[in-house]
Amino acid sequence: MKIVGVTWSVIALIIAITPNSTEEKSLTITAEAEATIVPAVKQELKTVVDEKKIKEDKEKEEAKIKLAAENKAKAEQKAKEENKVAVLEFEKGAYALEDEIKPFIEYYQKAMAGLGDGSVDIFTAYEATEKARDAAKYVQSEFYSLAVPENLPKDVKKMLNEAKSDLSTAYYTKKEAFEIILKFLDDQKPSHMSKFKEEIQLSDAFVMSGVTKILEAKIAVGIELVETE
Repeated sequence: MKIVGVTWSVIALIIAITPNSTEEKSLTITAEAEATIVPAVKQELKTVVDEKKIKEDKEKEEAKIKLAAENKAKAEQKAKEENKVAVLEFEKGAYALEDEIKPFIEYYQKAMAGLGDGSVDIFTAYEATEKARDAAKYVQSEFYSLAVPENLPKDVKKMLNEAKSDLSTAYYTKKEAFEIILKFLDDQKPSHMSKFKEEIQLSDAFVMSGVTKILEAKIAVGIELVETE
């Protein structure tokens, strides 16, 4: 029994002073994990973070580009609408000038018709012609001074400048036609009438040219033309 007891004591001592091989192995694995796995995990995490940042930066840039495109489109649309308004205002001004002379033209036409059938004397016809001539001179000057908006595209501005030049010339020519009628009323020479017809035809041609250029300007800025019967 004494020998047995000594033996167990020795075994116990050996057990006490012998390292636990399993624990040592575990510690060794942990050290290896720290040396290899942890850096890999950290790198993977860094890669994920970097990719996320790249994705976020890309999304921000795309959003910025999209916003810029939207703002550009809005600005272009606004400019188009402003161009339409500007051309319509020019057209409105041109037609307003024509409306100013209409009563004088109608008065002249009635007076000449009355002179033809004997219901109007030559003095009334002469006065009506003078008023028509003065009105044509006024409208000619107003067309020459008619403003063309500066913010319009270059080609549209060119069209409207040519339109107002044509219309101004048309009423200058019409004024000359009325001057001829006054001469006719003075001396009754038939030769004046052929010259009068030439001036009126020339005036009508310039009016048509001016109106056509206004229509071309409207089309150029995207105004849809409505056909009238």
